[in-house]
Amino acid sequence: MRLNRALSDAVVRFLTRDVPNYQRRIPNNLDNLKKHVQLGDVILVEGKSRLSQIIKYLTQSSWSHSGIYVGDRLLDAPDPRGRLFRDVYGEEARHLVLEADLACGVSAVPLSKYTEYNIRVCRPYCISEADIEHVVDDVVAHVGDQYDQRQLLDLGRYLTPFSLLPARWRRKVFFSGESDSRAVICSSLIAQAFLRVRYPVMPMLPASMREEQQEGLHPWGPRMRSVHPRLVLPRDFDLSPYFRIVKFNSVEEGPIDYRAIEWIESPRPGPRAKLDARHSQAVTSGRSGGSGGKPEGKP
Repeated sequence: MRLNRALSDAVVRFLTRDVPNYQRRIPNNLDNLKKHVQLGDVILVEGKSRLSQIIKYLTQSSWSHSGIYVGDRLLDAPDPRGRLFRDVYGEEARHLVLEADLACGVSAVPLSKYTEYNIRVCRPYCISEADIEHVVDDVVAHVGDQYDQRQLLDLGRYLTPFSLLPARWRRKVFFSGESDSRAVICSSLIAQAFLRVRYPVMPMLPASMREEQQEGLHPWGPRMRSVHPRLVLPRDFDLSPYFRIVKFNSVEEGPIDYRAIEWIESPRPGPRAKLDARHSQAVTSGRSGGSGGKPEGKP
């Protein structure tokens, strides 16, 4: 038992260690973010850890993590942990994001934690205030729960190319309910809360529009089939037609005067980068049947 625990802790430490080549692409203004973020907004994060790199590779997405903005809800709740958050985070405790983390389980962290990360704010745009309150209360009730490592493994199996799986793993249902019901991963926790108030995250659609019409699925009818919350990924909030992207910096700062920008010349790519570029062009040409045309996007 102790050996298993020590091995598990060692794996967690390895996976949660930051990689050195993280590249920030989005300059975040914390004041703007605090001004425009709202209760129930989903915060997508491009993480820095080794686990984040694995998730991004498997999901083919920039977003490896998600949290939900709960503001000062934990301070107002009749919970002794509210005082703990105030003591630890001070004034930042009025701007909390609830998340499920591999190392710490379900906890609340200040919004300022992600200032140095690439993030995206996704807002459910047609949900009632009462239902947002229910969603936030639902996720807050999970504070202190463990991270579902089994579900993370199952999710990896679900995303792995089918031909690479051993025969004994090839089954239609990866999520058989054997995992602890109180253990969650970040995106599943949030999706489950929204689906409990019947708010859609990512609808499941048939192969053709004709089938949609025949089945009376939205928008052709009132019916909708949803992806199971345990299969929801951080990227699904970005792709969902029911969540809007909040450009908090652009909203506050207004239009950009691109003509006034002083561009800094980028360094020329090294020999390795040129070799990779030639290889990509060769692959692209091969897939297009050797037509000899220019690669897409090349001037």
